[in-house]
Amino acid sequence: MIRRKKRMSLIVPTSSMGDIAFLLIIFFMLASTFMKSGNVQVENPTSDSIEAQESPMVEVIVDADGAIWMGGVVSSVAEVGMACRMQAEQLRESPVHLKVDRNLKRKDYMPVIEAISEAGVKMILTGDKEN
Repeated sequence: MIRRKKRMSLIVPTSSMGDIAFLLIIFFMLASTFMKSGNVQVENPTSDSIEAQESPMVEVIVDADGAIWMGGVVSSVAEVGMACRMQAEQLRESPVHLKVDRNLKRKDYMPVIEAISEAGVKMILTGDKEN
């Protein structure tokens, strides 16, 4: 009589698959939020003494609500200052462009100007040419 070998039962652990899928969903939701933030609405200030500038390496925008945008992501004053300090060597060639909504008060945008200045990089305030 020939004995047959017992088949080993294969068990695929699927309990961690739900965790992985959930983490991937969270990651893609956050990543897509960053992509949407690139369309910040700012009412530019106007002046007759504005000159054309080349496109910036770093652009900081302070919108009508006082939110600070750097690289398409909402940032704090401290984050803007730290990013400028970290990139100070590259920013010697290309100054930081700062765009501030025309309806903001000085107290809303002055901390951003101070943070960029303390980082030791050049800054250009941008706007539209007056007709």
